[in-house]
Amino acid sequence: MIDKGLLLAMPGPHSYTSEDVVEFHVHGNQSLLSLLMEVLVSLGIRPAEPGEFTYRAFTYGRMDMTQAEAVEALVLAQGDAARRQALRQLTGGLSSHLEPMEESLKSLYLKIEARLEFSEDGIPSLDLPKFEKEVAGVKDELQKLLGSYRQGKVIREGLAVALVGPPNVGKSSLLNALLETDRAIVTPMAGTTRDVVEGEIRLKGVRVRLFDTAGIREAKNVVEVEGIRRSRQVIEEADVIFWLVDASNPEESLQELKNSSLPLERTWFLFNKMDLVHTKNPWEGKSVPQDRCLVLSCQTGKGVEGVLSKVEDLIQTPASGEDVVLTSARHQKEVQQAFHALENVQGLIKGKQPYELWAEELKEAALAIGRIRGRNLPATAFEDIFTKFCIGK
Repeated sequence: MIDKGLLLAMPGPHSYTSEDVVEFHVHGNQSLLSLLMEVLVSLGIRPAEPGEFTYRAFTYGRMDMTQAEAVEALVLAQGDAARRQALRQLTGGLSSHLEPMEESLKSLYLKIEARLEFSEDGIPSLDLPKFEKEVAGVKDELQKLLGSYRQGKVIREGLAVALVGPPNVGKSSLLNALLETDRAIVTPMAGTTRDVVEGEIRLKGVRVRLFDTAGIREAKNVVEVEGIRRSRQVIEEADVIFWLVDASNPEESLQELKNSSLPLERTWFLFNKMDLVHTKNPWEGKSVPQDRCLVLSCQTGKGVEGVLSKVEDLIQTPASGEDVVLTSARHQKEVQQAFHALENVQGLIKGKQPYELWAEELKEAALAIGRIRGRNLPATAFEDIFTKFCIGK
């Protein structure tokens, strides 16, 4: 006697893998489970490899590759938005979006291939305007998917927000206000934060990681120098950068900005300590883009909600999880490949190049979309995908 439990039999093809499957439902004691595993192994059973159950489901046609990858995404989902997108992909949302594109690309390829193979058999000449319109239509769809990748990456991995600026501008105070807790030490002394302090919130179902960094300035203290180096590393990797400015003394804060080489497309300027000034627009006359400026006071709390609203705007989650977005780097790479192939086709048409070259590019575009769904993938790709899964999936 090892335990009393339930043996659940699931005959194929209606099981997860389409094979005959049995499950042992026993109590969760680790020593009990180890003993049960010893008995099963002695009977000739072996432990599953990572992702092996899902791989078998894929092999037997129970799901395509996008759905198999969605299993991992669902297990690792960092928030409700990620869970919704993974579930949509698992139920075939991405596949049903890609399938008509793949069929269109195959059709375009066959139109050209037919005119190469049967050119002497009286086949009608190609309706070029219609053909070009069809190529452009598929290319537009691919471009929309590519445009969704940044949004999808945020949904899957979360949004990283760096709070940066010179010492004593309120970075730690803002972190504490956003987290609604005293996560970082706050004192009137400049340079209190010597290392990166991290906190986390959820907005619109997305994980938002907040990084309070060491004040950026010229420093000789070895500890502060290392803190500033780590701050610059966070700046490089962050999705969003909030450069904090002391609204009561903006010139000093903005002087350090000139030496920081911030990527402006990811940077917003937060004028803190508005309780100490009497102007509504402290950025006027300053060399910062006015449409990227926000005001707040960590002391009174006024304006903190505006900062949260800005973060929500930058997340841009799809409404109700209904929009198809790319969340995988592998999918993005293949869509990019197909998009470039169609760009090449358009260039070949414009340059009046031979049909053979058109056919090669169209074939590559169709194969790229097919690879997303698991067709014509090299063996190494399967290993890369499924070995990331946890045991038992």
